[in-house]
Amino acid sequence: MNPSRFLEARRRLAKVARVTPLVQSKLDPGLHFKAENLQVTGSFKIRAAYNQMVQLDQDQRDRGIVTSSSGNFAQAVAYAAKLLGISAKIVMMENSNPLKVSGTRRWGGEVVFCESRFEARDRTVQRIREEEDRSTVHPYDHAAAVAGNGSAGLEILEQLDQVENVVVPISGGGLISGIAVAVKERKPSVKVWGIQPRGSNATYLSFRKREPVALEQADTVADGLTVTRPGSLTFPLILRYVDGVEIVEEDSILYSVGHLMGEEKLVVEPSGAVPLAAILEGKVPLRNTVLVLSGGNMGQEVMSRSLDLFSEGRSPRR
Repeated sequence: MNPSRFLEARRRLAKVARVTPLVQSKLDPGLHFKAENLQVTGSFKIRAAYNQMVQLDQDQRDRGIVTSSSGNFAQAVAYAAKLLGISAKIVMMENSNPLKVSGTRRWGGEVVFCESRFEARDRTVQRIREEEDRSTVHPYDHAAAVAGNGSAGLEILEQLDQVENVVVPISGGGLISGIAVAVKERKPSVKVWGIQPRGSNATYLSFRKREPVALEQADTVADGLTVTRPGSLTFPLILRYVDGVEIVEEDSILYSVGHLMGEEKLVVEPSGAVPLAAILEGKVPLRNTVLVLSGGNMGQEVMSRSLDLFSEGRSPRR
């Protein structure tokens, strides 16, 4: 991708997305958090959604859009649609996080439920697009989504001159591919690491095999990381720009959520806490490292389980 796309995306997002803070961790002075959980609608997804939607022409805006999401992209699309005056219909699985469903509706998005399988999302989007002549907005596998996400990478470079490692959650690959291209085109010495839960590890398997691998089903507490096959656009970028992909365990993810709340005073959902889980499991370097906390939208049950693990001191740190 042309690096100029990332600068253009940043200009488009300037009055819409927040420049989220870089917070030094209490675990180690060399560890920092890129707090996208403090972003508009509670996740990085506004970067991908708005940069894509603002480029629609007037005819596309008038016809409305359709997309699918596990929850965070849904909220971002609904928010962007409200700003741009666009009708947004968003397909979500029946087992979606109720908090994310209510947030989507609160911003004015119309939610359409589908069967609780990732493949059902795409089928339902296709049906609505054909029946209602809506334009499709993609949650991750689109150049404008990747470029929008890359704006977070540009911020990291400005916020920490000495950055050596950036650690990013992976689902479909839109966030890590955007950050990796933006960072490594400017500072090739920086290593970019991707993290997935063991129960949703399609990109981990694909990265090792050097070709796309699909899962039958994802099974993880990290409900925002349930894409079962890496994107056709994002995967080649991951192969080219990402230095390593690792997996982490469910208990490590939950403990990390608890640590972030109890010790760092940051509310981060499991999907956003997987980079810290990788640190605690010893999977990625600690020196001058930035962990991208991708979102902070989670329910009370996950909060309680995570705080219980943290208060029991059941750290996976090695």
